[in-house]
Amino acid sequence: MPRTRRWNLALLACASLALTPVAAPSAQAAPVPALAPAAAPEVHGSRLAALQSEIASLYQQAESATAAYDAATQAITREQAQILALARAIVAEQAQVDQLTSLVGQIAAGQYNGDALGGNQTLQLLLARDPQQYLAQLPLASQAMTSAATTLQQLRQAKATLTGYGGQATAAWEILAKDQGAAAGAVAAIKARLARAQALLASLSGPELVAFQQLQAQTAYAAQMAWRGSLTAAELSRRATGAAQAAIAYAVAQIGKPYLWGATGPRSFDCSGLTMRAWQAAGVDIPRTSQDQWAQLRHVPVADLRPGDLIVYFHGATHVALYVGDGAIIQAPHPGGVVELAAAGSMPILGVLRPD
Repeated sequence: MPRTRRWNLALLACASLALTPVAAPSAQAAPVPALAPAAAPEVHGSRLAALQSEIASLYQQAESATAAYDAATQAITREQAQILALARAIVAEQAQVDQLTSLVGQIAAGQYNGDALGGNQTLQLLLARDPQQYLAQLPLASQAMTSAATTLQQLRQAKATLTGYGGQATAAWEILAKDQGAAAGAVAAIKARLARAQALLASLSGPELVAFQQLQAQTAYAAQMAWRGSLTAAELSRRATGAAQAAIAYAVAQIGKPYLWGATGPRSFDCSGLTMRAWQAAGVDIPRTSQDQWAQLRHVPVADLRPGDLIVYFHGATHVALYVGDGAIIQAPHPGGVVELAAAGSMPILGVLRPD
């Protein structure tokens, strides 16, 4: 069953989400009286409740794995760039080592042949045709020896730097391999959770599927109404201003596009990919993952919630959505779903973030 249909049932049942601010973020209509969803048929009620809980848990686990995948792929990108920079540095440093090695060889050959101040200075003085000229050249010879010592020191430092770069590259490759393994493990976890959820839904008969959809609508309705009851009418009627309007307009334009783990648009999104791109469209850069958004963006009380804020859900900050006003969010819900308008209070809220 597509998740969009389930959320729309919940929203229609609540009748508390005004579509005007979504189509035109600067305008918001007052909520109309709420109507509770129709009662679900009594078809194995306890089994359906357990199934609902299991499927919700599977989707949440899939999103948690998606967050892990996003973090791993983000780290992989950084590590690949670091390895490329190290490779370039190693090539440049090796060229420096080769050049200095050649220079040291030339200096050593010159000293062996008696150039500069090489050999026995007393013997050279006795054999010199012009001892005074020889003595006059001593400062130059001393300078040459100093230059040779400096060159040797530079060579030692260059070799040490090269060895250091090699160690860094080895460590970077090991970290890259670890993060690639983490990304592959996250992909396997996502696919396993989704396959399990799809198998559970496929096991339902026609009447059971109808009852299941209605049970989900009832659950979403109850959670949404409880959450709305914790806010005042003034708090619910705040309007989007400034950059938030642009962020909301972007999110509205994405409704109906598929959720795809790791995706940041323009054809598909995961939850944090959508919120990141929405605020980028408003000229504000925010972190890529929901956990990083939770860790780095400014937290505000739920009572101060205003359109454009991000609502983060579940322990571990595994899901994030864009609040659009009057109790509604736009979200990329989970793998297999599509970007949708949803009830803000229908999931456990961890907190609220303000990007601007």
